[in-house]
Amino acid sequence: MPIGGNNRSAEKAQNFGKTFKRMIKEFKAEYVLFIIVIILTALSSVFTILGPVVLQRFLTAVENVGGEGGLFTLVGNTLKMNWDTFFTYFGVLASIYIVSAFLIWISEFLTVSIANRYAFKMRSDIKSKLDRLPLSYFDKVPYGDTLSIGTNDVDNIARNLQSIVVQTCQGLTLFLGTLIAMLVTKWQLALVALCSLPLTLLIVWLVSRNSQKQFVNYRYELGEINGKIEENYAGYLVIKLFNKQKDIEEDFGVTNNKLSTADRNSQFLSGLIFPTTNFINNLAYVGIAVVGGIIQDTASMVSFFIFLNLFNRPFQQIGQIINVIQSVVASGERIYSLLDEEEFSKDPVDAFHDEEKIQGSFVFDNVSFAYSPDKPLIDNFNLKVNQGDTIAIVGPTGAGKTTIVNLIMRFYEINGGHIYLDGIDTKNYKRATLRRSIGMVLQDTWLFRGTIKENLLYGDENATMQDIENACKEAHIDHFINTLPGKYDFVLNEDGTNISQGQRQLLTIARAIISKPKIMILDEATSSVDTRTEQLIQDALNHIMKNRTSFIIAHRLSTIKNAKLIIVMKKGHIVETGNHEELLAKKGFYYELYNSQFAGNNPMAKADEKEDS
Repeated sequence: MPIGGNNRSAEKAQNFGKTFKRMIKEFKAEYVLFIIVIILTALSSVFTILGPVVLQRFLTAVENVGGEGGLFTLVGNTLKMNWDTFFTYFGVLASIYIVSAFLIWISEFLTVSIANRYAFKMRSDIKSKLDRLPLSYFDKVPYGDTLSIGTNDVDNIARNLQSIVVQTCQGLTLFLGTLIAMLVTKWQLALVALCSLPLTLLIVWLVSRNSQKQFVNYRYELGEINGKIEENYAGYLVIKLFNKQKDIEEDFGVTNNKLSTADRNSQFLSGLIFPTTNFINNLAYVGIAVVGGIIQDTASMVSFFIFLNLFNRPFQQIGQIINVIQSVVASGERIYSLLDEEEFSKDPVDAFHDEEKIQGSFVFDNVSFAYSPDKPLIDNFNLKVNQGDTIAIVGPTGAGKTTIVNLIMRFYEINGGHIYLDGIDTKNYKRATLRRSIGMVLQDTWLFRGTIKENLLYGDENATMQDIENACKEAHIDHFINTLPGKYDFVLNEDGTNISQGQRQLLTIARAIISKPKIMILDEATSSVDTRTEQLIQDALNHIMKNRTSFIIAHRLSTIKNAKLIIVMKKGHIVETGNHEELLAKKGFYYELYNSQFAGNNPMAKADEKEDS
């Protein structure tokens, strides 16, 4: 089942039975506790039902003036209360309701504990699953949807589990127990109470059927607004830049209004159940009062008022419980759709894992790849890279430059051909070994909330403070860090937004230096720094690329002049190869590209336009 945020069907279980059975299996380890909860809830209901029975006997004792077991004794013309009888009935009634309340409290406490453990397990499973998913999953699924599954859907199940288990068990016990108690106590009054049942069921069915649609709309709009919030805050600077605040506010207002309308409608319709069933109850009260007066049994009549309230309570709750169950199963289906997503293939049992033996020579043998089967991107790609070579990759947008890097890292699996590292197919390497051997500096920097030191240690958690400082000096960021409050203990915001883009890029370069990789990949690594800093960074990169196999993706051709081999790509194919001087001498595409950067034209853009046309 698709998870996409615009798929309304995702908010309602498509296969209720299958998902419900699977959710039941999730609680296999909790079956014993569930049985205890059911027993405690049933006992609580039994004690609740005993209350009116004891009350009926108490009222009979009140009416039995002067008789055996009566509450009052007639002494002359004076009524004398039998305090022993009074305190006996009072004590029994109080004990019944106290025990009933205590049992239901224990059952709810146990259910909440089960729900918390379930939520913990589900979040852990989802986090582990996300770590095993290929990047293709994140290409097709919005982050807001994945976030909603891991938070809203898990919370929805955990939050409502208690009401489903306790209220369902309690409702069934109350219904059956109260029905038996009424028939045993006074069958004539029981028949009057049962006359209200068909009308109550009809009202509940009509209301719950219509309110369910509104609850589905509410869950859908909730997912929509969560996605918009995540998207708007992520693009906050762009929104400000293009003065789109008003448009965003209006768009958010429309979604917010839809959410509030769906919520209001769902709550209004579900809220109709209680007053309508209460109205029917009142009619039944009148019938019981009439029949009770006819048969002259006041004690039974009063106890039946309580019985009737207990008898109809499950029907007042059933509409909401049905909607909650539908919502919970829909959340479960969304969670399982994520957990069932295809993972990247497991490493072979005998996968190569000795990082120390990796040298850095690559062979691309007829490599083919496509993000979408109907749109081939790389076809029959062949390339040989010797250990220590510096390979620069240039070409128009969409030519496949970054894709080559992703294939080296095995972020995506190739569709055909082979990629060999030191003569071994990269599919036969442990992914962790392969990726630990490669250092990457990307155009899009990523820093997490924490100190500068903690962010740098992401490259190598065993690095010493001296290693960190040396790496920062090589990346020409050490001086800037020492001007900050706390220096290396300065706390960065999420994504490092409290320092400049160029400084963030320098930190990621320092982080790559600390990792001491065998292979370096630089994807527009100097695109966010000024020309002077770029030269300093280039010196640092030249130092760390020495004796290392390096792949450089760059639009600034001044940064790749010294590359041993420059590959010019177009539509997934290599169209030109050679060093800087050789390519200029050919006066081909690279020649046009190089000269245009100084003339102000961009042939890569022109190439894109030609390809599109």
